[in-house]
Amino acid sequence: MTKSSYRRATDRSRHRIQKAFAELLSEYGSVKNITVTNLAERADITRGTFYNYYNNIYEVGAELQGEIESRLFYSYDKLTDFVSIEKYIDDVFDFLGAQEQIYRELLTSNDARGFLNKLENEFSARVLTVMRLNKIESKEARLELLFLANGTMAVLRKYFTGETELTLDQIKDYLKSKLCWLFDRYKTH
Repeated sequence: MTKSSYRRATDRSRHRIQKAFAELLSEYGSVKNITVTNLAERADITRGTFYNYYNNIYEVGAELQGEIESRLFYSYDKLTDFVSIEKYIDDVFDFLGAQEQIYRELLTSNDARGFLNKLENEFSARVLTVMRLNKIESKEARLELLFLANGTMAVLRKYFTGETELTLDQIKDYLKSKLCWLFDRYKTH
């Protein structure tokens, strides 16, 4: 087996394990209710294969969370203007869309609230930083951003749980248009 084919096989196995983990998390509501045995059965692998990649169930969850945080939170520490925020939003929504099935499962679990709260807090903090850099410092602008971030997370939760007919693109476009309005409204000249 070549190095690249081994890497693809490893990636496929990890993805199957993560997908099975997300499904079981949705069904059982909490990581503490998932066993290696039921995860291996769901992923159609042996327990030994599972242990080739992870020491326990919690490592699967930690890896998923680390991947999410790395992609969504830490890759964008240098936002400076509205254009960079738009790119950040595009990337976040592209990532969520590419991993849609896993997020549909994850966000129906009891543990989903923490992820969405962290996403909301990280997003708000980044936008607030850019607002300050662009001399947008009014209390009213911060309040409007808070409502926009909270509302977006609520709509994302509804999207991933199937409670809205909106698409990810519609949610993304609305968010970007409201942020553009916010910047235009409060920017000092």
